[in-house]
Amino acid sequence: MKNVSFLLLLLAAMANVAFGIGRRQSCSSLHIFGARETTAPPGFGTAATVVDLIKRAYPAATTESIMYPAAGGNLYGASVAAGIRAVAAQTNTYFQSCPNSVMVVVGYSQGAQIVDDAFCGGPDGFSLNTTSESISAGVSRMVAAIIMMGNPRNIPGRVGNIGNATVGGFAARPAGYQCPAFSNIIRSYCDAADPFCAKGNSSATHQGYGQVYGEDALNFVTQKLATASMSAGDVRLKRNDVLLAMTSFFFVLLSLFI
Repeated sequence: MKNVSFLLLLLAAMANVAFGIGRRQSCSSLHIFGARETTAPPGFGTAATVVDLIKRAYPAATTESIMYPAAGGNLYGASVAAGIRAVAAQTNTYFQSCPNSVMVVVGYSQGAQIVDDAFCGGPDGFSLNTTSESISAGVSRMVAAIIMMGNPRNIPGRVGNIGNATVGGFAARPAGYQCPAFSNIIRSYCDAADPFCAKGNSSATHQGYGQVYGEDALNFVTQKLATASMSAGDVRLKRNDVLLAMTSFFFVLLSLFI
């Protein structure tokens, strides 16, 4: 009877350990954040094109949209301010839960603006009056790549720029601006015909970066994930292997008491 009681206690303890391992390993090795453009409904908006490309390349990755108003018109500035706070809060929440994961952030249009401001600081009109980044130190260590498309903060000559735009957007950074803390992991796309990141008049150009530059963005992310010692094969969960080993161990112990 004592042996049976001991085995039951052992089984319960193993179940608790397995549950704890399962909770920890429910964190993906790669988590992708996406921030949508102005007036797009909640979700990824046009950023979904690049988010989906990355997700297909890394099937075990998890995804999360930035929850913010994405409002236009007179509410635009307040929406940007709320978006910056959302980027900082959501990325830090994920870091607190999954500190060993790697993060990729994709922002489109206003979504790119809030990502830019959150990681690189301001000022940005009345939306942000500090030059410091809003994201936490933990997040800054875990982010591997930042993709921005049609960013109103675009300014020519910035490290990471891709496209033929020669002028800045309607919320352009000062001439000569760089984002030294993250410049090596930023890729920002803007073409001259874009009316928001440049001074063009083609809404189709603004909405088309995923189709035109999606593969380039994916290649950049893949390169940065490789630098972070990751590959598509690494982004997987191993909970089943651990549980199988623990189950085998239990039956070995059980055989000793029979």
